[in-house]
Order: sequence, then structure tokens, then C-alpha cells
Amino acid sequence: MIRVKQALTIILKSIRPLGREQVDLSNGLDRIISFDVRAKCKLPPFDNSAMDGYALRAKDTKGASKVEPRVLQVIEDVPAGYTAKNKIRDNQAIRIMTGAAFPSGADSVVMVEFTKRVKRNKKSYPEEVEIYKETKLSENVRRAGEDVKKGQRVLSRGCILRPQELGMLAALGINRIDVAKRPRVGILATGDELVPVQGKLGKGKIRNSNSFILRAQISKCGGIPIDLGIARDKRRELRSKITTGLKKKLDLLLVLGGISVGDYDLVKDVLFELGMKMKFWRVAMRPGKPLAFGFIKGIPVFGLPGNPVSSTISFEEFVRPALLKMQGAKNLFRPRVWATLTEDLQKKKNLRYFIRAKVKIKNGKFYVSSTGAQGSGIINSLVLADGIIVAPEGLELLKQGQMISVQLLRQGYDGGVI
Repeated sequence: MIRVKQALTIILKSIRPLGREQVDLSNGLDRIISFDVRAKCKLPPFDNSAMDGYALRAKDTKGASKVEPRVLQVIEDVPAGYTAKNKIRDNQAIRIMTGAAFPSGADSVVMVEFTKRVKRNKKSYPEEVEIYKETKLSENVRRAGEDVKKGQRVLSRGCILRPQELGMLAALGINRIDVAKRPRVGILATGDELVPVQGKLGKGKIRNSNSFILRAQISKCGGIPIDLGIARDKRRELRSKITTGLKKKLDLLLVLGGISVGDYDLVKDVLFELGMKMKFWRVAMRPGKPLAFGFIKGIPVFGLPGNPVSSTISFEEFVRPALLKMQGAKNLFRPRVWATLTEDLQKKKNLRYFIRAKVKIKNGKFYVSSTGAQGSGIINSLVLADGIIVAPEGLELLKQGQMISVQLLRQGYDGGVI
């Protein structure tokens, strides 16, 4: 039996990134980019107005107030998408919309809220504008390149493309992107007790929830889940199902259950029969101790525990980082915070505990408590969890009030948002 850190090191040293492929920008959400992106143009590409208002010269608004407005001649209107035909001179203004190209001769924009447009009986300039606020030089002007300069690196290889990254790529005119290939991950559930979700529950039978949890976990970190069904606790059937799965061009295989030491735990033996080169078996952790990792014909294989909580936590701590590394991700792990424990928690020494937890924020500080009963079959402990308390091997008692490391599983928490 090895420690968690050692097991993770072995896994990550063994995993190699997959290749890359090109996709349309519209299909890029949550993909991992395979190259550094440098801007081939400035953003914004030209000086433009940050507000609806009037482009003018700041000096022409000096002393302007509601009591003593400055009056300027309005020589033109410029909507967004168009450019001014005229150059602004002293005591002139151009009505301008947000995003419109900044007119020549102007140096500032006064917001429309501080103005009043008036019509005069003049042939040369029939309209004027009253300015009620003194304007500063360059006020409300977006300068070309203030967002992104030409040649600037805006995205780094290995980052996950969120909506905002896709927006940046679109703004730069990039419609096809190189991203990491998505790993194809086979899921084989094992056990005589399992029935499909839609199946009838006979005596001693349970529904196969594990495969559904893992399919979602795989998808959430960029993989493509391949459901290989359920194998009964029979050597021939296990061998047949695993062999069939390995032929499906998998990049990784997960076998659920049958990996412990019971009389019907046959998976480890069958994996050996199929030529698996075992890197380790059993990890000093709870839940998830009966965990195996190795390779069959170059394909990484995880033997995960059969209990749903154990397999979920094992995936979170070991399989998820492996899949992200396959895709060349820059960040392989969940964000962690230090939180104040609000209860005493007992554990066994020499085992690292992963305790499903509720996270709250109060006055800018994190507080954490367990979700209640922590049995490896209690799926509700996962449903209630905002995070996972990582309790180190050397402790037997976690005391109320002490600071403890917590892996965050989602963004929103009671009492606040990260």
C-alpha cells in the first residue's frame, strides 16, 4: 500500500499528452488550447468612444456647469460602425455613439447625460449642444490597443477555453483553433448485484449509479465516456468485456469494482491475465483504498473501488488529473483554500481522508463542516458537498477551530460567492 502523493506521482509520470486537432471556434467551449495565442492586431483596432455623448476638445468645456453651460456647434452625428466626415475645430462637437470611431481633432467625450441639444435658427450650424460639465483630456475615450497590443500573448497553451477566451479569439479574428484531442475513456462496471438504471430491482440488487457519475465526471474534464456496460463476477465475462473495450481505441480504461480482496473480487487477477503491468495496488486513503493502476498494451487502466463514493473520490484525486494531463492542461488540480473547521472529526492515523464537506463564507473567511455520515455508499454525502476536506495522514483528530485544507468543487457557497 502506497501513499496518495506517491500514487499521484506515479500516475502523472506515466501519462503522456495526446495529440491535437483543429476545431471551429463555435465548438471550442471547455476545450484545452494547444498553442500560445499572440494578437495579430490591436484591440480595439482604433480610437473610439466609450460612451454615448459628444466628441469635442476638452479646453472648450472649461468652467462648464448647469448654471453657466458652454455652447458648442454640432457639426455631425456618428453612429457606431461609421467614421466622421469632418474634423473638429474650436467650439465644435460631434454627436457620437458608444464604439464609434473617434473623430479627428477631438480629444475627449462628454457623456450625453451632461448635455442638452438645442436647435437654433442658423443656416451654417442649425444645432448646438449645451455642455454642463467640464471634461478632462481623453475622458471616455478608448485608445487603440489599450486592451491588447499587437504581438501580445493573450492566451497560453494549456488553458481551458471559457466563454471569455472564446470572445477574445473571436475579437482577434481567429475562427479555427488547435486544441488537445479529447481522451476516449472506457467505463466497465462489474458485479452480480448491479442492474441497469431502468431495470427492476430484485432481492440483493442495486442500480448501477457508478457509471453515470463517472460518465459525467469524464465529460466535465474534457473526456469522451464510452460505456462498456456491466460485467458479472465471472472470469470469462470480465475478460471478454475488458478485451472488447480495449479494442474501441480507448485512451484510458476504468474498471469499477472487484478490485479488493474478496472471494468474488476477480478484476485484479483478470487484468494480470490480460497482461497488465501493475504500477501499484491499494492506496493509504479513505475512501478509495482498493485502487489499482497500470497499463495493458500501452493503455492506462484504473481499477476503481465499487462503492460509488469511493470511485467518485478516486476519480477526483487521480483520474481527473490524468485526463487533464492527457490534454496538456496547465492546471491539473482543483483550487484549494484554508478553512476553519466547525466541528471535531475523528480519523485513523496513517490514512489520508477525503471528507465530503459543506463550505460557507462569513466575513470573507471560509468555514467548513462535514456533510454528515461519510460511508462509502452514501451518495448523499456527495450531493451535499461543496468541497472535500483533505485530512493528512498524521492526524487522528481534527479539532473544531483548526485550519484545514479544502478542495473546492463549485463556485457558489452559502453566505457568499468566490
